[in-house]
Amino acid sequence: MKKRMSRWGIGVIFAPVSLAYGMFTLALTYIFKPLFNLDFIPSTIRIIIGLLFLVIGIPFFISSVVAVSRAYNADKLVCSGIFRCSRHPLYASWVFFLVPGIVFLCNSWIGLTTPLFMYILLKNLVRKEEIYLENRFGSKYIEYKKKTPCILPIGFLYKIR
Repeated sequence: MKKRMSRWGIGVIFAPVSLAYGMFTLALTYIFKPLFNLDFIPSTIRIIIGLLFLVIGIPFFISSVVAVSRAYNADKLVCSGIFRCSRHPLYASWVFFLVPGIVFLCNSWIGLTTPLFMYILLKNLVRKEEIYLENRFGSKYIEYKKKTPCILPIGFLYKIR
């Protein structure tokens, strides 16, 4: 039997590196206030946008965590539910919903570079997890990979294999 990757995959690297970058941008925002504020967006609109991102992202994240935990405990490949939209919905929830929502609520335009940084980091790190899953689940994962986008089914994001 092949050695199992942690249930959180590349998240053990992705999370702390992303957190460090995000904290750096938020520190810059507060040190150089109001230079990095999103003052060009009315505060009510900015707060609504931030809350909308979180309202979408939190269920997306929770359903991903539940699915990953169940699949990992059963040592099965999950290809249904939220995993029909994305091979890595847990990471996608942070990059595209949770972090942008937090950044809008924190009023930081430089903080909006954090999801971009996270996406670039994820794009590079996720290859390790993909190789592991191919080795672990073989042709079943390869077939799933052909049908399901890596991060989100949006334009160029869909093409990342």
